[in-house]
Formats: sequence, structure tokens, C-alpha cells
Amino acid sequence: MNVKKTQEYYQQLSHDDLCRCVYCQNYIRQIKCEYPAVAAYLQELGVDIEKPFETMPLEPDIDGFIEYIAVQYVVFGERKGFKKGIIDFVNIDVAEHHPSSKIEESHFIVEIYPIRLKWVM
Repeated sequence: MNVKKTQEYYQQLSHDDLCRCVYCQNYIRQIKCEYPAVAAYLQELGVDIEKPFETMPLEPDIDGFIEYIAVQYVVFGERKGFKKGIIDFVNIDVAEHHPSSKIEESHFIVEIYPIRLKWVM
């Protein structure tokens, strides 16, 4: 894994580069505070948890929560050294299926799931 290259990638992303849909904005507003241990782990990989590559939300439920069945992030370099795991009941793994990143350099996609947040939008 190339942590430095991953950090540089996320630093150059602005909030204007992120999806503007209400589902993604709901996620971005809450994820770091609600899942600080997952955020810290991803930060060790160079990933900014508030800048997802892809989110996969379900519809908000009647209790005022929304579940994201998966959220994906770009990590530069090779998968070698990456270890899947579970932090605070959240699985962290390499995504087998994802949209094209259109990135030419060596990279892979990390996926976290499930994520449950309040629906505040």
C-alpha cells in the first residue's frame, strides 16, 4: 500500500468533487463522529473517511435511521499488507465489485459495511 500517495489523493479532493445527493451528504456529515475508530483505521491507510468513492444506501427507515450496506474508498498501491478486519461491528475488506475509478495507477478499493446513521437530511 502507498499511504503517502493515498493521502495526497484525498487531500486534492475537495467537497465539490464529492457526490451531492442527500444520501452521500448525510453520510459525509456524520461518519467521522459516529465511527471514530473506523475513521482512525482508514486514516492509517491514508483514507479520509469523509470523502467516499461510492456509497450504497438503503432507504431511511421509519425509526429515522439509514443503513449503508457498503461504502468504498480508493487506496493506492498493491493489496499486499492489507488485512481485512472488523472494527466496532464494521467489516473492512477489499471490494470485489465497484464502479470504475478511472485511475491508471496501481490501486484497490476498500469497502466498509454495514454503516448505520441517523437520517438528518
